[in-house]
Amino acid sequence: MAGNGSSSNGNGAFEFDCPECGHHIVGEVTKCPNCGVEFVIEEVSEETCPSCGKPLPATATRCESCGAEFEVITETVPSDAKSEAEASAGASSPSADQTAIAPSAEEIKANEEAELRHHFPELVAEVKPLLTLARDNGIDASEGRRLIDKAVRSGKSSDVRAAVGYVQECKRSITSAINGRLDKDTEYLEKLVDVAKSMNSNPATISDAIAQIRTERDAGNLEGALRRTIDGKKAAEKLTGRYIEAHELSDQLESLIQGGERFYVDVREARRLLTEARDAGDHGDWSMMSILAIKGREEILKTLPDVINIELKKARSQLLDAKAEGKDVALLIKVLKEAGTAAKQEKYEDALERLVEFKTEAKYL
Repeated sequence: MAGNGSSSNGNGAFEFDCPECGHHIVGEVTKCPNCGVEFVIEEVSEETCPSCGKPLPATATRCESCGAEFEVITETVPSDAKSEAEASAGASSPSADQTAIAPSAEEIKANEEAELRHHFPELVAEVKPLLTLARDNGIDASEGRRLIDKAVRSGKSSDVRAAVGYVQECKRSITSAINGRLDKDTEYLEKLVDVAKSMNSNPATISDAIAQIRTERDAGNLEGALRRTIDGKKAAEKLTGRYIEAHELSDQLESLIQGGERFYVDVREARRLLTEARDAGDHGDWSMMSILAIKGREEILKTLPDVINIELKKARSQLLDAKAEGKDVALLIKVLKEAGTAAKQEKYEDALERLVEFKTEAKYL
């Protein structure tokens, strides 16, 4: 800043009075020798009067010495050149937005979590119909249910990132299970085409159903593809008689045997009958195949109710122990409840399936 009463003496030395104590100072100094206050000397751009030659500020429009008035000419920059210069400056020097303080790691994390929280309901809305679709078509979705349960627990603990991850994994798991079923059903229908041909029947309706299954899958319509498999099986049933029924009963018996073995059920007689049933099917005797499969199921059901009740008690005891240890048993409670309800309704095959699921989930504790 320039001091009060600043001027230049005859020798060209700069003179001014200290703005703090009024002490007269000669020369360019940054500190008053009298009071010690610090200051800076601003350079004032000067020009000379065109009339008398006296010095005057560059921005003056009137000479204080001779009174001459004149116009100050300022250099202007053409608009195009100015725009070009500004653009160039903008490219080399940061704008106000660019020089803004970058968000902190905490702010970035908060923004990401807000985005995830926004999309979470959308993901859940995509998974729910898939779970229903799997259940309605008898597709094992136990893995998906386990992941959804984890997502719910993570959501309750405000870990939205983990919750979203579990829902996404659940979607992949159920989609994979449904596609696995469609692969199996398509292969089965292709076999039924050969069966129909061996019976001198026209398998065109089955082949059409297979083509529609593939079209629906390519379009991402899993529900439509599953409907086409049902149509294909109905068409095949008309052409092949009791072939489909016999093989479904045989498959159900095999699944029941495998479940029973998990709980040390004596399945030797049932397995023998299953072998005989399949031999009958290989010879085209599907009526006998059905009869033998039904007998095998009845053999297991003779002892299954007692086994189910014993296993329900064991599962309840295991559940209480896990809960006492502070483990999260929410999903196990749900599965065990379903098993108990099925047993009360004497749906022992369903109860066995739920107990198998309970045993599998208990491994994750």
